[in-house]
Amino acid sequence: MSQDIGYPKFLKDTSVKRKDENTWEAELTDDWNIGGVANGGYSMATAARALSECLDHKDPLSITGHYLSRVESGKAILEIEKLNIGRSVSTALLRFIQGEEERIRFTACFTDFSKSKGDTLQERGPPDFPPIEECIKMPYKKGFTPVLEKQIDRRFTPKSDWWEEDRERDRACLDAYMSWPGGEPADLFSVIFFLDTMSPPIFNRLGSRGWVPSIELTLHLMQKPSPGPLKMRGKTDFVTSGFLEEDDEIWDSQDNLIGQARQMAKLRLPKD
Repeated sequence: MSQDIGYPKFLKDTSVKRKDENTWEAELTDDWNIGGVANGGYSMATAARALSECLDHKDPLSITGHYLSRVESGKAILEIEKLNIGRSVSTALLRFIQGEEERIRFTACFTDFSKSKGDTLQERGPPDFPPIEECIKMPYKKGFTPVLEKQIDRRFTPKSDWWEEDRERDRACLDAYMSWPGGEPADLFSVIFFLDTMSPPIFNRLGSRGWVPSIELTLHLMQKPSPGPLKMRGKTDFVTSGFLEEDDEIWDSQDNLIGQARQMAKLRLPKD
């Protein structure tokens, strides 16, 4: 693949440059936008790269972002405050700044998965997916499909074709295989991005209308993924007074849970 698409472009567009001991600079592009705003997972992955370079531990374990105002393409300043450096976990705060305004505040814990020890328990496996050959890509429609869809290889399961109007809508749940178009293995920063790229599951219940901006997003990473397409499920169980929760999880090709996400978002439907 060329550097104009997929994982090579992701590496380039999430790269950061050190300005001083605790300050980093990034240059965001509009190729990862949704509705003219930088995707929250793209911003988080960029912040995670700065944190990984700054902290003693290099693998993201847990990240929470509070989205204070919209992030756009262009220069961003990332200010890091180290909160605690332990033997197995480093904890820090990152202020994501554009135009001298803090747009996002992240708190994060980083570790070293190669040195992780302890018990492992998995009470359930991944959701059942049909073979990837039976799954479908979202058709690209200018002005409707997010531009970031061009950068990923996403295959929705047959009952997750939320963009189709003439169909039953019985659940706010979406399933899809996730990978890069060039077949590159997904790293942990890719998983951070993927965990916030699922189309809003509420669209599979109410139809493809409106906007669902994130207010708060928390990710937990469990381990590095094995090569191969990832299975991702996103669901919403509750909408209350216009606020909704969305839960997402990603499993690798060996049925290992790789990451989980929960976010609070605002459901903004068009006025009649």
